[in-house]
Amino acid sequence: MTSIPIPEELLPEANEISDLPERVARFIKAEITRRQLQKKRYGSDLLRIVDQAFAEAETLKSRGFDLDEARQEMASLHENIARP
Repeated sequence: MTSIPIPEELLPEANEISDLPERVARFIKAEITRRQLQKKRYGSDLLRIVDQAFAEAETLKSRGFDLDEARQEMASLHENIARP
């Protein structure tokens, strides 16, 4: 079986959840079902693009990308463009 690591800072609280393995298993089953429905509904090319986008987002986060900062910058740019 695959082991899913729990971040150290979450371990004390996670250990207090008696049915955590069952909850995680239910979540995984739901995600598998969701993914299977996506595969039926959308083409594999589209799903590959979505997976790539998520991977790129993780890369950006690991490099220090700040979404709130980017939103503020975009709002400022929009405001400057929209001014008469």
